[in-house]
Amino acid sequence: MITYQFNKELQVLEVSYEGDIGFDEIIEFGDLVYTDPSLPQDLKILTDATIARYGLTHSELKDLINVLFEHVKAYHSIKAAFIQSQPKETAYSYIVEMEAKLPNYYHAVFSTREAALSWLLYQNTIDR
Repeated sequence: MITYQFNKELQVLEVSYEGDIGFDEIIEFGDLVYTDPSLPQDLKILTDATIARYGLTHSELKDLINVLFEHVKAYHSIKAAFIQSQPKETAYSYIVEMEAKLPNYYHAVFSTREAALSWLLYQNTIDR
């Protein structure tokens, strides 16, 4: 299950991945964000995926990255921090980080909420 809410105080879209997460669910969530005119054009996303289990094949992961390219076009910039705790899910996030090379998309993987928020709110993306 994927749930989300916009934290107005922090100006961060807070997302939670729980349980089994598949390709269709991630795409559906991305479509919602892609078409939401209320979100800021310089979007910061904090995704807690510490209790998620990704059910993605290698080809679905590649397709997911291609869809991400389309979704990112709707924004001036997207800075996405993922909190991971499981080895397979962490590896998937690192693959996205390595493969999703776009001038307006920044993706990083963290093990704690504090570190992820510090990067989202204070770290210059050019310095990463």
